[in-house]
Amino acid sequence: MTGKTPAKSSADTDIASHLLSVYGREPLLPNEREYKTWSANGTCFAYAIATWCFLTGGYAAQLVGAVQGMVCLIAGNLIGVFLVSASLSSGCQRYGIEQIDFCKPAFGQNGARIVLIFYLLNMIGWSGLILVMFGNGIVNIVDALGYQSPDWLVGAGVALGIWLTYILTTRGVHLLSLFNSIITPALIVIIVFMFYMLISTHGWAEILAAKPLDPLPSSWMNYAVCLELGIASGMSWWGGIGFLARNTKSRRNAIYPEVLQLGLVFGIVCSIALFSGLVVGSDDPTKWMVPLGGVFMGVLALLFVALANITSTSVSLFASGLALRHVPGLRKRGWRAIILITAVPLAFFVVWPNELYDLGDAFLAYNGTMHAPVGGILLVDYFFLRKQRLHLRSIFEAAPSGQYYYTGGFNLLALSCIVIGQLTYFWVYNPFTDEAQALFRFVPASIAAFLLPALIYWVGMRFSPLGRLHRVSAADQKQADKLVMPNI
Repeated sequence: MTGKTPAKSSADTDIASHLLSVYGREPLLPNEREYKTWSANGTCFAYAIATWCFLTGGYAAQLVGAVQGMVCLIAGNLIGVFLVSASLSSGCQRYGIEQIDFCKPAFGQNGARIVLIFYLLNMIGWSGLILVMFGNGIVNIVDALGYQSPDWLVGAGVALGIWLTYILTTRGVHLLSLFNSIITPALIVIIVFMFYMLISTHGWAEILAAKPLDPLPSSWMNYAVCLELGIASGMSWWGGIGFLARNTKSRRNAIYPEVLQLGLVFGIVCSIALFSGLVVGSDDPTKWMVPLGGVFMGVLALLFVALANITSTSVSLFASGLALRHVPGLRKRGWRAIILITAVPLAFFVVWPNELYDLGDAFLAYNGTMHAPVGGILLVDYFFLRKQRLHLRSIFEAAPSGQYYYTGGFNLLALSCIVIGQLTYFWVYNPFTDEAQALFRFVPASIAAFLLPALIYWVGMRFSPLGRLHRVSAADQKQADKLVMPNI
């Protein structure tokens, strides 16, 4: 015995490297990526067809009728998804990086952490809302079977959903992809059947004649708010787009499934929820599945939508866990501990499920104020300023020698543009008071909050010293290719 520690085998090194990539922030290599054409579309489909699409359709039913709502939801979602996914999908897929890392060239090493805070609020908020709907689905299943559900059952359902999500998320992307391959075909059958029952029971005439449930006094305002709802919903996918694209093997599989499934299919299913809400008279999607489909099919629909909610929450939790790797104290923590920490804020939805659920429409508006300016800045930065080329090492370099350090790690111009975008949004339309400028008739608030910061950022990065692109000289290039202060 020599007493020397045995050297690690190449197989052990490969496994360790793989775990750092899949469960950490190291760039994913092509052979480490799970999603091909079918799995990418299946995951995006299952991610989209959770309760939040029925939730969005239910909100639209309060404002507009069937035709206006369908146009607003489908067109709005397509616009919103395309605007925020164009740069994010392309960059995260090309370089295999997590999306907060993708933000560093635009916002700086420390500035990206500010985006991280809003990002986590988005992911936790969405996850909590759909887990409440998971709990409501359990209540409606119990009621449909002829039992009396207790008041605490919704909160218990949220707790069960958190546990199931934790189990699925800690098992990795492969199990998530396998789970989606089972759920997706069943969801397609359920949705087609529910739409058939809706048409056969009520008919197009009744659907087209149905009045909004709780409209605003102004007809143009109802239409404008519904279109804004569609665009903001599309932009709210920003939180999961980078995770999905990072795990795809080709750019085609990164962009097309997101636009088609998260944009078009999501808008179509939102429209079905809109129609159902109008004729049944409720904006709660779990309330109309049993009346439309009967006890057996209604309960089956509730069950599969509930499972889709678990899938959607798992994607959100997985992406949030990767994002938490940016916090210095959590970079080396085990994956299960990271997911447990990520799930802790969801406990609020166990205690106050209905109270927090009632804030859902305001939360949608928040998504527009945050993701619109960030999406505009990233699109200009990646396509127009950097021409789709990033210095990969500098993304993981916290030293001032890195290309993306800026001023103390912050790109003050980009961060200022976020504030400008949020102020622009609330000036055009205030979702809490429903006050709007005349401009809101022609330009949705999310579009204004996307375009103005993007334009200011482009001009500032081209002509202002505040945010001018940081160039590394030839003499410093060799130093820049070494990680002096790695942040991974």
